[in-house]
Amino acid sequence: MNRWLGVRMYALSALLILSVASAGAMGQSPTRQRWWQSSEVKARLKLSAGQVDSLDEIYSGTLAKSHESTRRLNNERAALSKILAEMSADEIDVIRQIDRVEAARSTVRKTRTLMIFRMYRVLNQEQRARLKSLGAQTVHQQTSKPFQPRCN
Repeated sequence: MNRWLGVRMYALSALLILSVASAGAMGQSPTRQRWWQSSEVKARLKLSAGQVDSLDEIYSGTLAKSHESTRRLNNERAALSKILAEMSADEIDVIRQIDRVEAARSTVRKTRTLMIFRMYRVLNQEQRARLKSLGAQTVHQQTSKPFQPRCN
């Protein structure tokens, strides 16, 4: 079970890093870039057109549920904030609302992790190794850059 969790967390981290890095390089918002559509990632992982299509399908199939889960989480957080601000609720009501927030948060994370797992299955062993290397390289590049504040 621990090995499985490690694989999922690594895949999640690598894919998230790649999506953020690719988006940054393209000047886009991290949530808009699909890492597998980056020319660099396609070339380095040697993704076939079928694999790209499969990754698109998985992502698109998960998108609606992901948005709904996030919307529900935001609503539950807002309800908890309101309860806490009013200070009129009983403790049991606060506990129940906290449970709703955590359940919604869990759904968001499960949805994302399952999507990444499905994407990871599309890749062969060699591609997963390249993805791991690319993810580690990206982390190293991002952590070795000096901080430069942006002037807007």
